[in-house]
Amino acid sequence: MTEGAPVPGLGLNLMVERQGNRIKRISFSPDAPERPGRLAEEIAVYLEQGGPCPRADLDLSLCTDFQKRIYAVVRSIPRGETMTYGQVAELAGSPGAARAVGRAMAANPFAILIPCHRVLAKDGPGGYAYGRDVKERLLRLEGQTGRA
Repeated sequence: MTEGAPVPGLGLNLMVERQGNRIKRISFSPDAPERPGRLAEEIAVYLEQGGPCPRADLDLSLCTDFQKRIYAVVRSIPRGETMTYGQVAELAGSPGAARAVGRAMAANPFAILIPCHRVLAKDGPGGYAYGRDVKERLLRLEGQTGRA
């Protein structure tokens, strides 16, 4: 089942794909959701207004152990703060693995709840699965400039 909610500050819709109570994927789409959903709406409000990050049971079963370590570090980055790929690698116990962190961010199936938009290149925003423009808009919603 997929549910969604608009995020007016982004001009996109947040989509949450579930299987039972477990979240399989969170993504953005320009298309309107077929059905609204409580969790998607809570995440959209969190994006726009802040407050506590909604809790969800993320299905990490297809993630590697390395990705799980990286995602745990990234989940700890508070709203309004950022880290570089290198800092995330260091905190995850893999110093020097900044490029591997970038690949883990590109494979992140849980946009926003694993806030990979808060992970930056040392010289600027870096890439984002939904485009650099969306990353920069997300950072602005959180009061950031996109610089490490």
